[in-house]
Amino acid sequence: MSTESFNKLPEADEFYSEEISNKTNKISKKVNIEDLKRRVFLEKKRERFQNRVLVAMFCLSIAILGYIVV
Repeated sequence: MSTESFNKLPEADEFYSEEISNKTNKISKKVNIEDLKRRVFLEKKRERFQNRVLVAMFCLSIAILGYIVV
């Protein structure tokens, strides 16, 4: 009985691998340039915002440290 269950497993794996290969074949290879440009723009915008926040926090911490010391 246990050997029968082991014999069924490779069949299931083959079935799922065929499904996955069929799905990858259906994916289109077209790339939307405008979408890529928008993603790059948003990523750069996010990086600039993070850099500004970092500089602002640094300046604020220096100001607070200066206030405490004086």
